[in-house]
Amino acid sequence: MESAAVGAFLKSVMGRLFLLLEKEYSKHRALAQEAASIQHDLRMIAAAMDDQLGALGRPERTAVARLYSAEILDLAHDIEDCVDRFTHRLRCKHRGGGGGAAAGTASSLVHRVARELKKVQSRSSYADEIHKLKRRLKEAHQRVIDSRSAYVGRPGGLLPSSVTLDASKPCRPVTRNPVGMEKPMEEMLSLLREVDGEPRQLRVISIVGLGGSGKTTLARAVYDSPHAKETFRCRAWVSAAGTSPEISQRIKAILHDILQQVLPKDSMDLDADTINLEVSLKEYLSDKRCGYLIVIDGVQMDEWRAVNSAFADSSTGSRIILTTTIQSVANVCSHGNGYVYQMDNLGEEDSKEVAFPGIRSPELEHGSAALLGKCDGLPLALVSVSDYLKSSVEPTGELCAKLCRDLGSHLKENHGHDSFSDLRKVLLDNYDSLAGYALSCFLYLGIFPRNRPLKRKVVTRRWLAEGYARSESLRDEQDIADENFNKLVDWNIIQPIDTRNNSQVKTCRTHGIMHEFVLHKSLSHRFIMTLSPDHPRAAAHPRAAANANNARHLSVQDGKLIECVASDEELSRVRSLTVFGDAGGAISFVLKCKLIRVLDLEECSDLKDHDLKHICKLWHLKYLSLGGTIHELPRCIDGLHCLETLDLRRTKIQSLPVEAIQLPHLTHLFGNKLMLDKDDLKNVNKMSKLEKFLSGKKSNLQTLAGFVADDSKGFICSKKEDSKGFLQLIMHMYKLRKLKIWCKRVANRDSYMSDLSKAIQKLTKVPIDRHNDCSLSLDFEETDKDFPSQLNLEPCSGGSKYDLRSLKLQGSSISSGKFGQFALPQTDCRPA
Repeated sequence: MESAAVGAFLKSVMGRLFLLLEKEYSKHRALAQEAASIQHDLRMIAAAMDDQLGALGRPERTAVARLYSAEILDLAHDIEDCVDRFTHRLRCKHRGGGGGAAAGTASSLVHRVARELKKVQSRSSYADEIHKLKRRLKEAHQRVIDSRSAYVGRPGGLLPSSVTLDASKPCRPVTRNPVGMEKPMEEMLSLLREVDGEPRQLRVISIVGLGGSGKTTLARAVYDSPHAKETFRCRAWVSAAGTSPEISQRIKAILHDILQQVLPKDSMDLDADTINLEVSLKEYLSDKRCGYLIVIDGVQMDEWRAVNSAFADSSTGSRIILTTTIQSVANVCSHGNGYVYQMDNLGEEDSKEVAFPGIRSPELEHGSAALLGKCDGLPLALVSVSDYLKSSVEPTGELCAKLCRDLGSHLKENHGHDSFSDLRKVLLDNYDSLAGYALSCFLYLGIFPRNRPLKRKVVTRRWLAEGYARSESLRDEQDIADENFNKLVDWNIIQPIDTRNNSQVKTCRTHGIMHEFVLHKSLSHRFIMTLSPDHPRAAAHPRAAANANNARHLSVQDGKLIECVASDEELSRVRSLTVFGDAGGAISFVLKCKLIRVLDLEECSDLKDHDLKHICKLWHLKYLSLGGTIHELPRCIDGLHCLETLDLRRTKIQSLPVEAIQLPHLTHLFGNKLMLDKDDLKNVNKMSKLEKFLSGKKSNLQTLAGFVADDSKGFICSKKEDSKGFLQLIMHMYKLRKLKIWCKRVANRDSYMSDLSKAIQKLTKVPIDRHNDCSLSLDFEETDKDFPSQLNLEPCSGGSKYDLRSLKLQGSSISSGKFGQFALPQTDCRPA
C-alpha cells in the first residue's frame, strides 16, 4: 500500500541525508530536524490514503483516489530530488580541494571565505526548499481531510463501496459467434470429456489471460454448447464480479447464485441468513448421479478458497470452469488433476475481421496496420476500435491513423461516444491493483518501445538502480525487484517470451494495448518523456520541452531531443536516459543531469568514445550499458563512484583498465571477451593497489561475465614469483556469485590449469550444510579437445562440498564428467 512504499522510500532517502549531516556537517543539525518533519508529514498523508483504500478491503480506487496516489508519488520524488541535490552539493564540496600547498596566504583566505559563503547559501537554499515542500505536504493532507468530510455518510469515505470492478467480466454482452474462437472451443470441449483409462473425477479448468482477452466469451461459448448441455444436466453460471467488497458477502452471493440455478424451481426458499449455503450445496451435488458443470467468472483467490470445499467429487466426471486474470490463481485452482488454459491473442486476419467486419480496401489495410499493431490481437481492444469506427460513414485508413495517434487519450478519458469505456475499465483494474514501487515498476515499462523483448535481469537491475525495490524490512532488494517483476507476469501485464528450465521468465514483452496505456499514464504523471516515431506529436508539441525537463525518465527512440533550456534544478529531476537508435542531442542534454542514475546506451548508434569522458563525471550513476560504437573505456571510469552495473557486452572493448575493477560499488560487470589492460599488468603500482583492494574485501562484485582467462600476469612487487593474473585475482573476489569466462590455449598449460582449478574450487566449495547460490559458465571453444579433462579438482574434506546452482559448459567434445562430484541442479553442456 501507499504507506509501505513511502516508509521504504523515507528509510533510504532520509537515511542518506541524516548520515551525511550527522557525520561531517554539525552545522546542518537544524536542517536535519526540518527534514525529519517532512518524513512525518508524508507518512501521515500515505497512512490517510491507506485508511481510505483499506475501507473497501480491495484495491479498487476512484478517480479522486488515483489523483491522491499520483500526488504522493510526485511529492516523494520531489523530496528525493531536494535531498539528492543538497547531498550532491555537500559531497562535491567535500571532494573538491582547497588549493595546493603553494597557494599564497591571501589566496587561501579568499578561497576559505568563498567556501564558507557557499555553505551558508547552500543551507539557506535547502531550508527554503524544505519549507516549500512542508507547505505542499500540509496542503495535500488537508485535501485528504476535506475529501473525507465531503463523503460523510458513504461507507469507504472517498472510495464509495458501491464501486467494484473485476477485469475478468466485460460490461458488454457476450458475442454469440466469436471470431477466432474455433480452435479454443475445440480444445476446451475436449477438456470436458473423460480421458480413456482414467477414473471419472471432478476437474477444475482455469481460463487465464489479460483482461479483455476473451476468457468470458470462451467460457460462455463452451457453457452454451450443445455438448455441454447434453453432457451436464446440472449447470450453473455465476459471476464473481460486481458483488460486495466484503469477502463474506461475496461468498454468500456466489453460493446462493449456484444453488438457485442447480436446485429445482419448486425447492425450498433459499435464505442465506437462515441456512448454511455451503453445506446445502455440497449435499445436493453429492446426491447427483450425473455430472455437473459450474462456471465462476472472474474468481479471486480468497473466493475460491472459501467455496471450493462445497464442490463434491461424486466420481461423475463433473467440471468446474473458472476465469481469472491472475496466473497464480489459475495454477492454485487447477492444481492436481485440473488444467490451466492460457488465452492467446487473435491472429492478423481474425483481428481485421473483428475490427473491420466485412470491409477490405488497400487504403484501409495500409492505414490501419499501426492501429492493429497496438491492439495486438486483444479482442476487447479490437471490438472497441470497431465500435469507434462505426460512428463514421465509412472506416478509412486516414481515420485509423488518427485513432492510432489518439489511442492513449481514449484509454484515459471519455471522448463523447465512448467506445473504449469497457477497455478502459479493464486497464484501470490492472493499474489500481498496484501500489507503491510495484506501480512505479509498472509505469517504468513505458520507457521501452512496443514489442521490444525485455530481459528480466536487465529490467530488475534498472529498477534496483532507480531505487524501486526499497523496503522498510531487512529483505534483500533483489528479492523485492524479482517479486515486482513476477507480479506483473502473474497478472498477465507482461507476457513471457522465453523461460528457463526452472520456469523462471527470462525474456518478456508488454502487450501492445497495455503498453499504450502504460505509456500514456507515465507521460501524464511526468514519470517519463519519450520521443519516438510512434509518438511524433509529443516531440512537436510546444510543451514537449517543459515535459522533458520535468520527466524523471527520458526515452529517445530514433528521435532527436529538443534543445534543453532548463535550469540545473529542473534537470536534477531526470534519473534515467534510454536511447534506441540516434540519440541526437540527448547525450549533451544528459550531461547536465548531475543526479542521473541509469544510462542505457546499448542501442545508441551515434555515441562516441570521447563522450565517455563526460559521462564518467556523473558521480551518482548506478547503471551504465554501452553499445557497438564504443571501442575503449577511459581510465576516468573511476569517477563513477556509485556505479553498480557496467554492461559492455555489445561494445568492441577488449581491454579493461583496472580502475573499473576497483569501483567500490560495482556489483555486475559484463563484457565480451574482455582482458585486463596489458599496460596495467606491467604497472607494479597499479597491480599492487588492485591486489590490496581485492584482498581487503573492498570489492562488491557479484557477477563477472565475459572475461578471457589467459596466462598473462602482472607484478604486485618487484619479485617475479609474486606475479598474479586474472585467475589469481578472482580468488579474492569474496562476493562473487556468477562467473563466466573463456578459456584459451596457452603455452604454460600446467601452471594455467592449476590456477583455473583453484579458481573454480574457490567459487564452488562451501560447508556441507550450506547451499551455494553460485553459477559457473566455462567456454572451451578456443582450447584443445582434451583441455577440460586436464582440470584438477581436488576431493573435498568431510566438512565441505562442491556445490553450484548452475553449470554451463561450451566447446568441442565436452561433458560434465570432471564436475561429477558437484551438486548440480542445472547443467548445460553445449558443443561449439
